[in-house]
This record gives sequence, C-alpha cells and structure tokens, in this order.
Amino acid sequence: MGQLLVTLFLRPVTLVGLLVALFWRSHRFRQERAVFGTSIDRLWTNWWAGLLGGVAGGLVLSVALVFLGVILPHPVMLTLIVLNVVALLLAGLGFAPWFVALAGLVSLLPPWLGPIAKPAGWAAGYAALLAGLWLVNALLLRFMNPAVDVPKLCPGKRGARIATYSRRQWYWLPLVLPVAGDCLPAFGWWPQLGIGSVHFALVGLPLVIGAALTTKKQLPTHATDAWSWQYLGAGLVALVVAALVYWRPAAGQMAVFTVAALGVILGLANWAATRRGTGLISQTSAGVRLVAVQPDTPASKMGLAAGDIVLTCNHLPVHTEDELYAALQTSPTYCRLKVMRLDGAIRLTETAIFNGAPHELGMITFAEEQA
Repeated sequence: MGQLLVTLFLRPVTLVGLLVALFWRSHRFRQERAVFGTSIDRLWTNWWAGLLGGVAGGLVLSVALVFLGVILPHPVMLTLIVLNVVALLLAGLGFAPWFVALAGLVSLLPPWLGPIAKPAGWAAGYAALLAGLWLVNALLLRFMNPAVDVPKLCPGKRGARIATYSRRQWYWLPLVLPVAGDCLPAFGWWPQLGIGSVHFALVGLPLVIGAALTTKKQLPTHATDAWSWQYLGAGLVALVVAALVYWRPAAGQMAVFTVAALGVILGLANWAATRRGTGLISQTSAGVRLVAVQPDTPASKMGLAAGDIVLTCNHLPVHTEDELYAALQTSPTYCRLKVMRLDGAIRLTETAIFNGAPHELGMITFAEEQA
C-alpha cells in the first residue's frame, strides 16, 4: 500500500508546484494592474531561474546521493512528498524548505504505511539528504534569485502610505533517489537494483524548494540573503550529523530528533530575518519615492531600485510626481537624477531617455496608485 502511494504521489508534486506558481504569477499581474495600472515585471526571469537552477541542483545532488547509497524507507519518502505539497498549497502564508526536516518523525508513528526500518539503517542518509537540500537552497537563493517583487500599498500609522513587498521564488528540484523495496516501480524503464540482501529502485523524486516571504522594513533581497546564510549553516550542521550517525548508527533515532529540531530552529530564523529592517518604505516629502522599477527600462539601466528617493531630476528638486514629470521635460534626451538609497547613500545617475511620463521610464511611484 505504501509503495503504491509513493508511486501515485511522485508525479503530482511537479503538477502542484506548476499550478501554484502559475496561480501566484496570475495573482501578481492582477494585483499590480489593479493598484498601478500596469504589470511591473512581465518577464519570465524567475521561471527560468527556478527551472535551470533547480535542475542543475537536482542533478548534482542526485549524483551525490546515489554515490553515497542513500536509501530511504518509503513512508519517509511519502511524508516528504506530502509535506512539500502542503507547504506549496500554503505558500500564501510563506514558504521555506525547513519543513523537510520533519519527514523523519513519521518513524515515531504507527506503521500505517507498512513497517519502517529502524533509523539506524537510514538516518545518516536522511540527514545527508536534508543537508543537500538546504545547501542547494542556500546557493540558489544567493546566486539565482531574481528580484521579482510584488509591492502592496497600505496606510501607515502616521498617515503616509507604506509599501510591503512579497517574493515567491521556487526551484524545481528533480531528484533521483534510491528507495528501499523490491516491488516499488522506478521510471518504468529503469531496473530494480540490489546490493546483497538490500533491494531498491532509483525513483524520481521531484521536490520544490525556494522562498516565499513578505517584508515590510526591507526589500526581500536582504531577507533572502540572510536566508541563504542560514540554510548554508543548517546544511553544514546536518552534514556533521550525517557523518556522526554514519560512524555510530545506533544514534539514528537521536539524529532524527536532532535534524527535526534543527529544521524548526531554521524556520524560526527565517521568520526573524523577514521581520528585520532599517525602516518602513513610505511616502516622503523629501523627494519622490520609487515603489518599483520595471526591468529593461531606462530606470533599470540607471540602476534604480525600489525604495530609492529621487531628490533632483535634471538639477531641479522634486517632491511630487508632477514635479518629477515637469523636470523630465526640461531635457528631451537625457535624464539626470540625484537619488538617495534606502541606506541613506546618495548617488548620481543618468541615461538617455525618450519623452514620457515617469512610469514610461520604468519608475513606479506611490502616486501611480489608481483611485
């Protein structure tokens, strides 16, 4: 029964991940058009990052796991799949792959999926799998995490509107993993294998990792940068646990508890990282605050980013979008800006432009909100 359930659940993980990603992309478009009258980012950059980065990570991790001979009981495998699906369906509340550390706790439950081997035989490989997933997540969040953020405007405590930002970046990770059992089917054309008395099949295990979070006092990039360090640290600790259990298999049950606790600590660290920040991104009378910058526009070529405050345009001070538009008209070929970053740094930038309103240059401001 358990083997059949694993087979049925393997492929739907990919389908659920795809449908969830499509839903949130459509939701982002609807929200941006309702608030700003335009879609801020129509490109598929985050999709390509999620596909290419995930496949590359999955290939490297699969080779490592097969080389190490990591074999998981099918109840643990099924629990891992179910946790991934539930996490994706609840992605509106946030998503972070710390949850994978809870899959091993199924070994403490009654064997409703069939008998489960003692953790002494599989805990080392299980910890190695968790370490690999977290390390891959750390690297992808650091190096393949395009800034496709969804701004939302809401009233602040002192009357001025503030902007919050959501980012949902997933990576499709197609793993190939040995799974114990002599009648669990593989891809259909892969044979079952055996080493001595141990029988297993190489099974495709498509998982989805990444990040889904909302920030208020910082841009999501700062939070995901912190996440990448957190996942790197947790992955290294899990590797140490795997090595210790490999050396002393009798500590397998303790290892399952240890990595579960490590996962919960990692989840709390993720949550704390999203709460940090230097200050609210709010409307200001000191200049024109940018809520977002559209890609492949003059504004993006100038290196502008959400949260920047345009202080002067073409050497004229600006405090409203109307003043910014008027200043743009004084120079039909170039735009020269003095900008204050979120950290208070001042920079000067310029680029060739075409005649048009600020939003046609790729600058989305608080004033873009529709009545």
